[in-house]
Amino acid sequence: MNLLVSYDWLKEYVSLNVKPEDFAARISLSGPSVEKMFPQGEELDKIIVGEVLKIEQHPKADKLKLVNVNVGRLGRTTRDENLSLVCGGTNLYEGQKVAVALVGAKVRWHGQGDLIELQPAEIRGIKSEGMICAASEIGLGEAFPHQESEILDLGKELQGSFQPHLGKGGQGGIVPGTPLANVLGLSGDVVMDIEVTSNRPDAMGMVGLAREASAILKKPMKWKELALKKTSHVARPASHVDGGLSVKIDAKKACSRYIGVRMQGVKVGRSPWWLKRRLLSAGIRPINNLVDITNYVMLETGQPMHVFDTKKLLTPPLKGGRGGFPSIHVRFARANEKIQALDGKTYQLDDKILVIADAERPIAVAGVMGGEETGADEQTTDIVLEAATFDPVIVRKGSRKLNLQSDSQLRFEKGLSQMAPTSAMARAIELVTKLAGGNVVGAPSDVQTEKYKPMTYSVTTDEVTGLIGVEVKKSEMIDVLKRLGFGIKVTGKTIKATVPWWRDHDIEMGRDLVEEIARVIGYAQIPSVVPVGVAPRPTDAILQWEDRLKDATSAVGYTEVFSWSFISEDLLRKAGYDPKNLLHVQNPLSSDWAVMRPSLIPGMLQAVADNQEREKDLRLFECSNVYLRTTYNVPRTTSAQDVGSGTWDGLPDEVPEMMAVIRDADDNEPWRKAKGFVEYLLDTYGITDVHWKRVSQDPSWHPGRSAQAFKNDKPLAIIGEIAPQLTEKFKIKGKVGAALINLREFVEFAKTSKTYTPSLPFPEAKRDLALVVDRNVDYRDLELAITRADERIIKVEWFDTYAGMGIADNKKSVAMHLTIGSREKTLESAEVDGVLENALLACKEKFGATVRG
Repeated sequence: MNLLVSYDWLKEYVSLNVKPEDFAARISLSGPSVEKMFPQGEELDKIIVGEVLKIEQHPKADKLKLVNVNVGRLGRTTRDENLSLVCGGTNLYEGQKVAVALVGAKVRWHGQGDLIELQPAEIRGIKSEGMICAASEIGLGEAFPHQESEILDLGKELQGSFQPHLGKGGQGGIVPGTPLANVLGLSGDVVMDIEVTSNRPDAMGMVGLAREASAILKKPMKWKELALKKTSHVARPASHVDGGLSVKIDAKKACSRYIGVRMQGVKVGRSPWWLKRRLLSAGIRPINNLVDITNYVMLETGQPMHVFDTKKLLTPPLKGGRGGFPSIHVRFARANEKIQALDGKTYQLDDKILVIADAERPIAVAGVMGGEETGADEQTTDIVLEAATFDPVIVRKGSRKLNLQSDSQLRFEKGLSQMAPTSAMARAIELVTKLAGGNVVGAPSDVQTEKYKPMTYSVTTDEVTGLIGVEVKKSEMIDVLKRLGFGIKVTGKTIKATVPWWRDHDIEMGRDLVEEIARVIGYAQIPSVVPVGVAPRPTDAILQWEDRLKDATSAVGYTEVFSWSFISEDLLRKAGYDPKNLLHVQNPLSSDWAVMRPSLIPGMLQAVADNQEREKDLRLFECSNVYLRTTYNVPRTTSAQDVGSGTWDGLPDEVPEMMAVIRDADDNEPWRKAKGFVEYLLDTYGITDVHWKRVSQDPSWHPGRSAQAFKNDKPLAIIGEIAPQLTEKFKIKGKVGAALINLREFVEFAKTSKTYTPSLPFPEAKRDLALVVDRNVDYRDLELAITRADERIIKVEWFDTYAGMGIADNKKSVAMHLTIGSREKTLESAEVDGVLENALLACKEKFGATVRG
């Protein structure tokens, strides 16, 4: 899982005084890997703060205004400067602080289209050297939503969110001429794209990453974990409320903890800029202060949260018919229950999907997404905050079954600690109180199905040194583990470590402690030593042959391709397959991976299409399995029309294939190279007596430029040119030659041993023979007839086929090299001519052949 992390935000949790580049280099060696870095504010270059001084009507346009704007000193003078700009903003007023794009800035007209560089312009006869911008025109539309034709009102939007170094002056403390990136706090910040491995859910939040940075860089933490007060300030409830909140966990194995807190008197509105900025830096769109707070807490602590509108929850009736307390039930869904999720879609539930329910119906898919009907909106004043711990497998299965994903689900399915909800809830209460007002009603409803017990593991100093391979001092081992948050108790050479709660899904044995010590010290500190011995090779026969074929294919200039075993229905249709007859994945991660591939052809053609602009000439190959319905009773031809036939017994048949493709920009007959490639493999691995048959019924291959190789009537390979209609669908330029090898059959006849055949002791004779035959006569039949005509014919090699001028319409000329010789003597010319005559007679009798004149 990848996170977008603002370096400026991260520094709020840990004392960092190193450059972002140095931080990224060091942290990547010992912890989560920083893959990319995105400097912030660069897109706002030459966009500054301006103050509207005077507004006049444009003399030639009713909807335009002439606006006199103070833009500061701009570095050219010692006094403030004013610009006269033409603007059509409908919310302009004098004294307003606005975003002014100077000449040379890049903007997007009306928030649409590509970025353009601003140039001086004359608008209806009035010169304008700049532009007063709407938020959407400078990439801030999600941060500051606005009506059409409204410009960005900085004073209104940034009230209470200014940086201290900007000082005072004018509305909201923003000084005209200040770069907008500075006002927004973006200058100098860098957003890092950090990969966090799936076994480290503790690092999927800012606090967790700060703990990593603190331990690796030996920097002190600033973050102080908040405690959830068991009794908070209690608001006097309204008359219709008899208490706070009732929580019950029915699915005890699926939910180990649920904390619910009710708050009244909240006010929904826009979030302040500092909060919006943090969400946007992480790729999350701001919605309103309550929803933004739950997302912020998730990004900060790694613990997902949710907010319900209490008044939308259905409550159980009490005696006398009065309404009861708002209640939360954690249970599995019941038959025929449905929920409309926050994405606007309605989902059918079943008894395998964990839900959060009120007294009557599901109100959220647990760990995945809340329901639309109980979400907070502008009228919400009474809320329930949720923080819980759900079983990761149940969350994952429910998400896949519904094909519903979210940021919360991505975290829950990795496994979160039972202790995480406490501090997350305390933080959420703090932020709601600060940004939305309100008070906590009663005490938090904190239900746990089992008592938490921290895990403890031991390791000896000898084990640490032995497994790492270098000498590590015991004091350094202890120091590293303490910095990582472990509780340590030392007895002689034994280190007993109590796992911190945030690592309880990651540390599973004593050897994990060794890994922690090694990575924090730095794998780069461990000397590189070449292993002694030979790397083990696979024992499975097919895998061994795949290795040999890969080596042989790479040796003649082909590049190996690795493609997905799952492909999309669209790609299959493009390649001529009907997806309904194929093996479908029950819970695909996306529509791109919905079907198990029946052939390597679709993926390889896509690889050619994707790479044809990068390389003029392509030589690609792949060795992998394809998946067919079992039992596969049809002889394997890799034909698109055959795939999926046979008897289906519920399990896929994994069929190993190898495919090579050739695309040369200047080669009009790539099928020849494909045939040469297969003949090279046949010769390399001692497969002889192979005969070829024309492929004419397979829509994947060109009907006149493809053939299939057989040995003892078993199909070994297809070679030829990919059908033109396929290359057109994939938008491949030029012709594509290909070879598709059936590895099971190939391996059956392949040999690694070489057999020596002595050459003839007497000179050989070479003769060329060109025969005119019917067009439907295959070369292989001619070759067999000639070879059997005389035992002194040692070899027959095709070199040309011609049809056209000088040849009858239904005829063709096939030209061959013949090698003639004897083990008993040197043949005289008359004897060679006699052999040639025998060959001609055999072809004349069988095919009506004549010698081409």
